[in-house]
Amino acid sequence: MSIEVRNLQKAFGKTVVCDHLNLDIPAGELVALLGPSGSGKTTLLRILAGLEVPDAGSVLFHGEDATSTDVRDRNVGFVFQHYALFGHMTIFENVAFGLRVRPKATRPSEAEIKSKVTQLLKLVQLDWLADRYPHQLSGGQRQRIALARALAVEPKVLLLDEPFGALDAKVRKELRRWLRRLHDEVHVTSVFVTHDQEEAMEVADRIVVMNEGRIEQVGTPDEVYDHPATPFVLQFLGDVNLFHGRTEHTPGGAAVKGETVYVRPHELEILAEAPAPGEAGEAWPATLSQTLTVGPHTRIEFQREGSGGEAGSYLDVELPRSEYTALRERLSLQRGSRVWLRARRVTRFEVGQRAA
Repeated sequence: MSIEVRNLQKAFGKTVVCDHLNLDIPAGELVALLGPSGSGKTTLLRILAGLEVPDAGSVLFHGEDATSTDVRDRNVGFVFQHYALFGHMTIFENVAFGLRVRPKATRPSEAEIKSKVTQLLKLVQLDWLADRYPHQLSGGQRQRIALARALAVEPKVLLLDEPFGALDAKVRKELRRWLRRLHDEVHVTSVFVTHDQEEAMEVADRIVVMNEGRIEQVGTPDEVYDHPATPFVLQFLGDVNLFHGRTEHTPGGAAVKGETVYVRPHELEILAEAPAPGEAGEAWPATLSQTLTVGPHTRIEFQREGSGGEAGSYLDVELPRSEYTALRERLSLQRGSRVWLRARRVTRFEVGQRAA
């Protein structure tokens, strides 16, 4: 089922949380609403579910206006961050709950409920836990049961509010990969809220980046990362080094006075000396401050040299661990080493685009 949001507005007192939002979600797509706290992503999700009423605008499901449709009639599955399972019910009965409370005219028979629930428990790979209770399961298992319960009523839309936020990092990583595989099997139009950039990039077909109640950009993970529409999107989707107000030539062309040039840590290369005159790009002198290696990656912090407001501030460079090890030996890098940093690629924005 496709979802259309048209000129949606919502405020709580003087705080605007949905500022004239417009969004199209094709049927069968898995979409992430990504943004910091207070960006409006959870409110938008709750409006889609019918748990909040917009001040203005409309929500259409498959071309039909559902703005005033009661939450019970929207055929939407909702998965909360903290599972919301019934502690006094077995896992089987938790999943069966939505089927058992249907009006008698549409309620499946006991045999049909048993078949459906068993099928769903197998789908989430937890059929062997059918007779246990929620407190006997791990957090990751409980969240998979919550997903199975949401799918039991055969929703046309599945909505997930920070579904893995209460789990530790390892379980989160496993579950988001599992969610991607599950979605590829069931093909239910799904929208999930997250503030975790890596989670959105790994799981979603498309990402809706939100900030202060507005949509900054909509695109595939590659599109929003490689071609950010605004400075906010660039800075929210990973670390970035900023170079302010340069008037001389910078990598990729001449900078405008007062312009900010953005360079991601992995887009900076380390040189032993300043490039020869005429070589492409500009290099900045810097002194190695410290290094941090985590797994296969090394992050090197440099302190800027020179004069002006940027002198003494820090730049980050990111390299594969093996590449840094070879570079360290070749250039005899250590704390206090003086080098030059040159950008392989820069990002700049037109004057007037909203800054972060």
